[in-house]
Amino acid sequence: MAKILVVEDDLISAEMIKIRLAKQGYKVLIAQTGEDGIRLAKEEMPDLILMDMLLPGIHGLDATIQLKKNPQTKNIPVFALTIMNSPDFIKACYQDGICVFLRKPYDFKELLRNIQRYLPDGKATSKKIMIINDNPDLIAVMTTNLKKHGFDVISAPECMIRVDDVHKKKPDLILLDIDMLEDWGITVFKILKRSDTTMSIPIVLMANQLSPEELRELAAQLGAEDYIPKSSEFEEAIPKIKKIFEK
Repeated sequence: MAKILVVEDDLISAEMIKIRLAKQGYKVLIAQTGEDGIRLAKEEMPDLILMDMLLPGIHGLDATIQLKKNPQTKNIPVFALTIMNSPDFIKACYQDGICVFLRKPYDFKELLRNIQRYLPDGKATSKKIMIINDNPDLIAVMTTNLKKHGFDVISAPECMIRVDDVHKKKPDLILLDIDMLEDWGITVFKILKRSDTTMSIPIVLMANQLSPEELRELAAQLGAEDYIPKSSEFEEAIPKIKKIFEK
């Protein structure tokens, strides 16, 4: 039985979530402050945490940051459940370790879908991202950033890309550099999207040599899931990647 910690200062709301999740077979713990949430997370090691942001005492995002800095609790998925919805705050949440952001009042079915995505068998699972890039230094930077946010990473130099290899590795998302020589990046994109075994994998385009406007137009033309203009700003792209996994 997967264990979920609900950090919510409104006890009525917390009990309602507990009852509904218990009916789905989850064991539910409740904490009413950020401090108690951190303590219970360390003591009980839940499989997932639902964190309100506006809490008495320590703020929910600060509590999340502390949990992510602790080796014992850093890998526990944390969902933000909050009335706050400014773009800057949402971006900060994703950058500081929140994996799903839901604004109150939220649809319980949407919450349940996200919980089941992270706890399909009662254990948290990591999304697997394949990087197709011919620059080893960039691959190293992107790999470090992705792993810091809990993703599994596969790197693949462009000369080794074959549809069968991609299918066998089963990535959940592909980061594809289209700056590669002789339009090889675009060729790889078209090959992957033509194959029945890889066409459903979301592909995010990356490029340093194109302007953001040119890259946006190319992504729309090809049918890419999204685009990242500058690899040097890759940390700022993490929220984009997490958004894709929420769809």
